[in-house]
Amino acid sequence: MKPKEITEFSQSALLITWEDGHESVYAYEELREVCPCAACNTDGKREEKPKSGFRRIPLRVSRANVTSKRIEDVGSYAIRFYWSDGHDTGIYTFDFLRSMCSCNDCMPEAG
Repeated sequence: MKPKEITEFSQSALLITWEDGHESVYAYEELREVCPCAACNTDGKREEKPKSGFRRIPLRVSRANVTSKRIEDVGSYAIRFYWSDGHDTGIYTFDFLRSMCSCNDCMPEAG
């Protein structure tokens, strides 16, 4: 699934409108925590594991202060964030991002 449009939802969140019309909002602090790069996924100190399978990492700056300074396309399959904490090696595939959507449609409450 590819995005139809990627826009800044607010200073702290990204909005992706997918080809199927679904909209996903992602907080930058959460995206930074689940950075899929090799360096962020080799730290043995991570404790939580989101549904995507990537572990959350402790940040060196306050999570509330992490923002995206710039976003660039990576081919036709991903985007890369240039974070305010200086990190920029994570490549977020569209499949990865779609799997991280936490809206009620994507993550229905357990019944």
